Amino acid sequence: MHHLRTLFVLILALGLCAFLNFVGVRSYVLLNAYSGFADHFNTVGVIFILFWLVVVGLLLHLVRPFLRLSPASFALVYAALMVATVIPTMGFGGYFLPLIAGVFYYSTPENNWQELLWDHIPDWAAPRDPQLIRNLFEGVAADQPIPWDAWAGPLLFWGLFMFAFFLVSLSFISLIHHQWSQRERLVYPLAVVPTLMVDSLDNPATSLFRSWLFWVGFFLAWVLPTINMLDRVFDFQAIVSFGIPSTRIEIRQLGLSYGLNTDLLVVGLSYLVNLNVLFSVWFFHLLVALEESLLGYLGISVPLPAQPHAGGSVLMAHQQIGALLFLIISSLWLARDFLRQQWRLIVTPQGEELPPGQVPPRWAALIGLVGLTYMTGFLWATGLPLGWSILFLLLALLIFFGTARLLVQTGIGRLRAAYSIPPILTNVFGTSLFGDRALVAMGMGFVWAADIQLFLMGTLAHAFKVCEDAKLKISGRKLLLFLISAVIVSLLTTMLCYVWLGYRQGLIHGYLCDYVNSPNYHWGWVANTINNPHPPQYLTTTFLAIGAGLAALLSFANHHLAGWPLHPVGLAIALTNTVRIDWFGIFLAWVIKSIAIRYGGVSLYRTLRPFFLGLILGSCVGVGGASLLYAFYYI
Repeated sequence: MHHLRTLFVLILALGLCAFLNFVGVRSYVLLNAYSGFADHFNTVGVIFILFWLVVVGLLLHLVRPFLRLSPASFALVYAALMVATVIPTMGFGGYFLPLIAGVFYYSTPENNWQELLWDHIPDWAAPRDPQLIRNLFEGVAADQPIPWDAWAGPLLFWGLFMFAFFLVSLSFISLIHHQWSQRERLVYPLAVVPTLMVDSLDNPATSLFRSWLFWVGFFLAWVLPTINMLDRVFDFQAIVSFGIPSTRIEIRQLGLSYGLNTDLLVVGLSYLVNLNVLFSVWFFHLLVALEESLLGYLGISVPLPAQPHAGGSVLMAHQQIGALLFLIISSLWLARDFLRQQWRLIVTPQGEELPPGQVPPRWAALIGLVGLTYMTGFLWATGLPLGWSILFLLLALLIFFGTARLLVQTGIGRLRAAYSIPPILTNVFGTSLFGDRALVAMGMGFVWAADIQLFLMGTLAHAFKVCEDAKLKISGRKLLLFLISAVIVSLLTTMLCYVWLGYRQGLIHGYLCDYVNSPNYHWGWVANTINNPHPPQYLTTTFLAIGAGLAALLSFANHHLAGWPLHPVGLAIALTNTVRIDWFGIFLAWVIKSIAIRYGGVSLYRTLRPFFLGLILGSCVGVGGASLLYAFYYI
């Protein structure tokens, strides 16, 4: 009976993973806009699905208690969905086909990509038939067959690469999770609502849904995207116009501008975060934006073309990456005793009983080693020399790892790293050390290491957090089964749906940013770098060191000066486009939480907390429902 229930829950989880991926792919191919369903760490689609699972579960509990989904099963479904949400858009699918096929489709005599790039792309990495590529972007009639045989090889090799990336991400997070969650007690704001939904199934009498303050916040956050959706579909703007206006503060002499956008989901998540972390994020955004403007005003810059995914100017992006690298090193130093303990368990496992939801360290190390081996070999096979492949992979994994840590500390649902990997290497080392083939190989690396704002380490960290509760009694083996099954189903669904919908609808008619701008943006940078080689940019290396040094000083002050208000985390993400958008909502949450704690103490903070949890869930249900209608209300 127990095995049958597990099988039922696994089938349910995988069905929901396939559904989430299909909606994400369909939205990107059919809509020239973010759907909001599976685009960021907000994981709107995941929370939307979980909300209705809880509603159905509570109703079944009233009718037939034995039919309800158990809290452990619910947590496993959440873990599977957190893997699934990465694959269809920003984490892989949104960049995969546009980049490997777009290099051929957007080639012109003017950009000369055929001569510069084509010969360096391995045949196994992408189809080469021009008509086949054109049909993918422009679509074909329904009676024409889809050339699945031409895509079989690229889909297989890239799918195995992403599976290897999943194994490495799982290994990293599994080995460090207990340190982050139990020893350092990081906040994991994005996991708070899913955890409370698990508790609602476990004990409906004390459910979050019984709080009237929660429903006030829920309705306020739900009504905004819902009315906007109804307006878009039924066009009744003349009857009602409802939304939160967005304005800007500008200092034109310095070219400085601050947006005042307010997102209720951001406000709700930020209320759960430590005050010094919140303060550092909005304060350093204001300060570093001013620094960027002053450098521009003084003419301090580097002679480089536009850089892919730089958070602010080239110098400011390096400064933020320097701060992030220091935070990574300091967090590993802080965890040194725990990591030694993990190493002993890897080398000489002693049969110790593991906490619930934890994968045995030896298993984690072995699957990580398998993944690292394939990823390194893949990068080498694309044309990146072995030494550079190892360095590229090491730098990428460090940035993914560090950004995942920032995510569990800050809860910024649209968090992203301040830079992509290829320009960091070319700026620090110059271009002559790489050669044309290696630069093209790094261009293919943009498929998975470009816009680093949704990736498996970040979502897996929250999956482990929700599944670690001792009451759930989830074994590491069962959790591993759900996670591995979820990534396989998600990869298959995403890749097959993109090819299918591409040939039936035409990718070029979908999301402009991915299917038109992205290939021109990324491959344009590669071609420009080949055409215009440059030596090492020592000023960028200097700003890497400045960022690391400032983060070191702030870390020292944070640990040694009582009452020090600034956390170094803000330095690492100060000018990323997501913080530019969301800083004011973070500021509002900081003000509200500061006033609540100052005048009402922890008691008032806890009293108000259901309202902000309602903002989180209401936003996800509203945006998720709107996204579903947008995805299927397509003419």
